[in-house]
Amino acid sequence: MTSTLFPAVRRSPNFTPVLLFVNACGSFLLLVSLSTRVGSATGSGLLAGAVLSAPWLPALLLAHPLNRLLRRHPPEHLVRAAEAASLVLTLAALAAPGRALAAVATVLVLARGFCEALTRSATSVALRAAVDPGRLERANTLAEIGKLTGVSLGAALAGPAAAVLPLRGLVAVNAVLLALSALLAWALPSPAGNTRANTTAGTDRTDGEAAGGAGGAGGAGEGAEGGRLRVTDPVLRRLFARFLLVAFWQGFHTVAVTVIPLQVLGGGTRLVGVFVAVSSVAVFAGSLTALPAQRHLGHLPSAAWALAPMPFLATAVLAGRTAPTLVLYALFLVLFEVAYVHFNNRLLAAATTEQLPAVVTLRATLLPLGVVVSILLTGALCDLAGPLPTALAVAAVSVLVTASTSTSGQTWRSPVRDT
Repeated sequence: MTSTLFPAVRRSPNFTPVLLFVNACGSFLLLVSLSTRVGSATGSGLLAGAVLSAPWLPALLLAHPLNRLLRRHPPEHLVRAAEAASLVLTLAALAAPGRALAAVATVLVLARGFCEALTRSATSVALRAAVDPGRLERANTLAEIGKLTGVSLGAALAGPAAAVLPLRGLVAVNAVLLALSALLAWALPSPAGNTRANTTAGTDRTDGEAAGGAGGAGGAGEGAEGGRLRVTDPVLRRLFARFLLVAFWQGFHTVAVTVIPLQVLGGGTRLVGVFVAVSSVAVFAGSLTALPAQRHLGHLPSAAWALAPMPFLATAVLAGRTAPTLVLYALFLVLFEVAYVHFNNRLLAAATTEQLPAVVTLRATLLPLGVVVSILLTGALCDLAGPLPTALAVAAVSVLVTASTSTSGQTWRSPVRDT
């Protein structure tokens, strides 16, 4: 059937960024519109935020089933099944009566959260299996750009689309985009025939990483045997700690886009809108910057990318003036996104084939959990101490995490080169 829909010559991992773009665009178009409607109808920011967070919950609760699926089934099959399931659920929601549609759509985004986590995790596994190791970083970065572009465009279109379409129309648009992403899922190649990518991607590492991997190889194999959701390789654990540090920054940013313009700059809701718009552009620019920067990212120690954004964050808050703060905070976000791409690529490149399902499952669960915890902690600290102490606390945590995850004599340079 695959050969009928997409001849072998046309099946390529290059379809992955387009698939993630279409999937994320439709999902966030519906999600942001639904969150706005719930907030307007109830007057509750908490409920609106709960709707936005709903897709994260299934991955957190169903991490072990997600891990088992990734271990036992070909990743391209999982992507196709996940996209088809999302499409069926969305079409079923269209049959809901008018008064119940909002409630049904809310349940829909919650139920589809697991499918979306499966799609994003399985595409990472599929890329590792189908892409030559020398091109893996570029492929992962393009996939991240595709997803982020879809998120940004979907969120940006949510307001205009909701102004001209009823909720049922938005669900229908999402169904159309899901049908397209389901077709694109059939264009993903089978990993068969790329033995080199399967066997060397996880072992082409620096001497320091290889030593760490040797210490954790037995534990990794034991975890794979029982499908346990754990990572015992010390190198991967240190990389995960830095990856979660980026999640901590993201949680702070969620709070800061409101707090900084209101409390630091003394503006109103209009300035908040400007701050959000500039932030969105900066994050998107950071993902684009990471693509040509791939060949240079590995020339510096990994710690450099964990610490580079912090001076811009601190000076942005200390400046306390609209233009300098906007510029400096935008630079912080550009480096923030470059660091995210860097650590994400390191995780996917450093994991062995046996460890990869656990790594992508933990990424799908720990990243949103880290964001939620960070939002609660930094939000509370902002209320108690103010934005400046909170920004300095974020910088201090970054220094401590970076120092605690460093090893003497190991620079964590890039194990994979972009050729």
